Amino acid sequence: MWWHDRCERHASRWTAIVAFSCVVAAGCKSDLSQQLLERELRYQEDQIYQLQDELQEKCAHLDSVTSENVSLRKQLGVSPGDSLGRSRSGAPRPASAPMAVPPAIEIPEAIRPPSPATTPLAPPTLDNIPPLPVRPSAVSEPTPLALPAPADADEARVPLPVAVPVSYDQSFSDGRPARLVVTAASTSCFDDNGDGISDGIAVTVEPRDAAEKLVPAPGAVEVTVFDIAEPTTAIASWSFSSEQAASHFRPTTRLRGLHFPLRWNGVPPQADHVRVVVRITGAEGAVLETDATVPAR
Repeated sequence: MWWHDRCERHASRWTAIVAFSCVVAAGCKSDLSQQLLERELRYQEDQIYQLQDELQEKCAHLDSVTSENVSLRKQLGVSPGDSLGRSRSGAPRPASAPMAVPPAIEIPEAIRPPSPATTPLAPPTLDNIPPLPVRPSAVSEPTPLALPAPADADEARVPLPVAVPVSYDQSFSDGRPARLVVTAASTSCFDDNGDGISDGIAVTVEPRDAAEKLVPAPGAVEVTVFDIAEPTTAIASWSFSSEQAASHFRPTTRLRGLHFPLRWNGVPPQADHVRVVVRITGAEGAVLETDATVPAR
C-alpha cells in the first residue's frame, strides 16, 4: 500500500514538471512570434514614411514645374487655355505663301551683246625688257666641285693628342701630396642604434698631388670636430700616429684615401651641422690641413 502511494506521488510530481515545461516553452514561442511580428510592423511603418516623403518631394517638384510653365506662357503672350500652335486671337496660323519666281525675259538678237572672244590673251610686248626666266622641266643634279688635294695628303696621318680628364678612380701615384680634400660622399655622421642621436662620424680625406691624383701621405693625422653652434670649442678630437694612419689608407673606388670611422668621446653635437678639420704632419714637418662642414643628423 505504501508503495502504491509513493508511486502516485512520484507520478504527480513528474506530471507537474512536464506541465510547467510546456507552459514555459509555449511562453517562449509566443514571445518569439510577437517579436517577429513587431519587427515586421516597424519595417512596414518605415516604408510608409519613406513613400510619404517621396510623394511630398514629387508634389513640390510638380508645383515648381507648373509655375515655371505659367511664367513662360506669360512671357510668350499665350493665355493659359491656348496652345502654342495658335495665335493670340485663337485662329490657326496661316501657312507660309510660296516664293515668287521671276519671269523669264528673252533678249532680242539685235540688241544682244557680242559673245566674248574665245582666243587666249597674249601678254603685251615690252621694249628693252629681257624675257622672264623659264622653269626647267627637270632639275639636274649639282656638279660636285673638284677641290685640290692637300699638300700633305700622301703623308701618314698623325693622331692628334687627346686631353685625358683627371679621374679619381685611377690608381694612386707616388708623387708628393700637395693638398687634402674631404670626400663629401663618404664623410657623414652615423647612428648605429637608430635612436635619432649621432653615435659618431666617418671621415674620409684624400691626399692629392699637383695633378689631382691620389697619393699616400705618410705622417701623423689629427681629426678635430667643432659644433656650428660653438665654432671655437672642439667637441671631439682624435690623433693617429704615422703607422696607425697608414693602416687607414684605402686605394679602392668606394673608399679612396684615409678613412676613419670615429665614435664620439664626449657629448654628441647639438647643432644640425659640424665642422671637421683634418691635419697631416709629415716626417719632415710639412703640414697639410683642410676642413669641411657636414650634416650632424
